[in-house]
Amino acid sequence: MIRISLVGAGPGDPELLTIKGRRVIEQADVIIYDRLVNPLLLYLAKADATFIYCGKEPHKHSLRQTKINETIVEQALSGKQVVRLKGGDPAVFGRVGEEMDWINQYGIDYEVIPGITAASAASIYAGIPLTHREHCSHATLATGHRAIDGLPSLQTLDKGTYAFYMGIENLTEICLQIADKKLPVAVIEWGTLGKQKTIIGDVGTIIHKVKAAAIHNPAMILIGDVVKEHHGKSWFEKLPLFGKNYLLVSSKPLRFEQVTSYTEKGAYVWAVATADQRFDTIHQRILHETACWDEIVFLDSEAANLLARLEKRIGVSHREKGFVG
Repeated sequence: MIRISLVGAGPGDPELLTIKGRRVIEQADVIIYDRLVNPLLLYLAKADATFIYCGKEPHKHSLRQTKINETIVEQALSGKQVVRLKGGDPAVFGRVGEEMDWINQYGIDYEVIPGITAASAASIYAGIPLTHREHCSHATLATGHRAIDGLPSLQTLDKGTYAFYMGIENLTEICLQIADKKLPVAVIEWGTLGKQKTIIGDVGTIIHKVKAAAIHNPAMILIGDVVKEHHGKSWFEKLPLFGKNYLLVSSKPLRFEQVTSYTEKGAYVWAVATADQRFDTIHQRILHETACWDEIVFLDSEAANLLARLEKRIGVSHREKGFVG
């Protein structure tokens, strides 16, 4: 019997989760999730499922990888159905190989459920195909953390596209390795979410543009002639609610389709549903990080009171431009 599912959550848009991924999340007793997982996916979980956050940011780790490995195995050995939920695809810079090795030591049955990786999703949500026969014969996925160690092939790129994950801190070092300073570059922050930002430049200008726009990780860096396929706003950025922040509030359990009815139109969405204290730390982080909500949607007559009680409990207040009742 499979006790552990190592699941790719996709790049952010909640509807990019696979059908198989959704099924195991709905069945899980324990969900161990990281920072790059859209926490809206946790609303798919059972009411008695346990959430364990192991978020990783540059220079900050809630749980070290060894502790994560140990937690996965401990929970499975206690008889729990465990989902390890990772942003993007777990096999693309997601350390799934290390977790598989650890699980194998204990002889526990597991499965790996791939997800859509950020390189392909963020690029096309920004209107840039990762490959294009007029510009690009191949694409290379690289981790931006190691760019400073040197990648000699960057000198030519040879009709290819480089896609760097989490490389903002090393953008200067990456650009220094490229001889052609006119080579197009795109940087996509929070790709596939309604708060996505796309910055277009070339090797010679992109560092200044990224600093001016205050771009931070998570962000994809695309380098190559395929960036020429970017022509103003993308299909995603033209959606009617793109760039709008919506806070949905319900005193009753939330149906996932209530969320996706906004995200499918391009909105960035967070939801507060019921008095479920498993979400308190997530609410606290998101309400703190989001500068302003364009609209707050109260889905029932008790929703406003629920939000007021939550904010008092977690010590964070929402900031809004308007209300929808």
